[in-house]
Amino acid sequence: MQIQVDDFNLEATLDSGQVFGFVKNGEGIYEGAIGNIAVQIRQNGNQLDLTHFAPGRKIKQIPANGNGLSEKTIRTYFDLDHDLAGLYGLFSQDERLVPLYHQLRGLRVIRQDPWEALACFIISSNNNIKRIQLIRRNLLSAFSTPSPLPSPPCRRRGEGEGVNVFPGARAIARSTESELRRLGLGYRAPFLLEAAKKVAVRRLSWDRIHKTSYSESKAELMKFPGVGEKVADCTLLFGFQKYEAFPVDVWIHRVMKKLYFRNRRVSERKVQEFAQKRWGVNAGYVQQYLYHGARRGIV
Repeated sequence: MQIQVDDFNLEATLDSGQVFGFVKNGEGIYEGAIGNIAVQIRQNGNQLDLTHFAPGRKIKQIPANGNGLSEKTIRTYFDLDHDLAGLYGLFSQDERLVPLYHQLRGLRVIRQDPWEALACFIISSNNNIKRIQLIRRNLLSAFSTPSPLPSPPCRRRGEGEGVNVFPGARAIARSTESELRRLGLGYRAPFLLEAAKKVAVRRLSWDRIHKTSYSESKAELMKFPGVGEKVADCTLLFGFQKYEAFPVDVWIHRVMKKLYFRNRRVSERKVQEFAQKRWGVNAGYVQQYLYHGARRGIV
């Protein structure tokens, strides 16, 4: 499948720490899953080249007219129809943000599955990206079936790696705290297990979170054990497109102090309030550019 795209940077989007299930193979192709479909994606200028594969243990490419991912699904997942003109206008008016525009233009906030977003950001608490990816792989190995992808020429024949679809809440709800601890979750194990149980029995309504205000939906998520301000904001931004959410972690706290508070001592709450007042419904998008830009040394 080939999709024409404007103002899109696949690499910046997938490498910016908002999603943890894509890896780049030796040919520069990203491998991962969207929904329950394994995919390989490469960007060539304004074109996305995408191949998708049927779930299961055998390599089975889905034809362009098959029951795989539609162009609409891809455009929705990567937020490709979101007009970024307003965001770029903010960047052009603030010299501190101009480098982000020039070097990361086209980075988009992915529209993730709400359960996967919640689960992965519970895992992310006091963790780094490599460790999050490791724990995520452990969960997938334990609770889901891989869909193999073909080996690129740089691998020896037969060394193609499978891509697992993220396990549903019911699968994890049937596990135990000790099992999750063995998979590397540590103190996060009971938090993920409790969240999975509540989602599995529909004690948390995704529709209600989508429809309620940012502050109400955040309060609802924070009723979950282990879900604090940052985890709730990440879940709302990446899983529910609440673009006024402005997650504050160590990277964001540090770069905001540097750019806007002259490195003075300031609380995470004050940083968030400042950002939401300054950028409004673009705050979440600005946060993602700041986060990736800080990790790459751009700002």
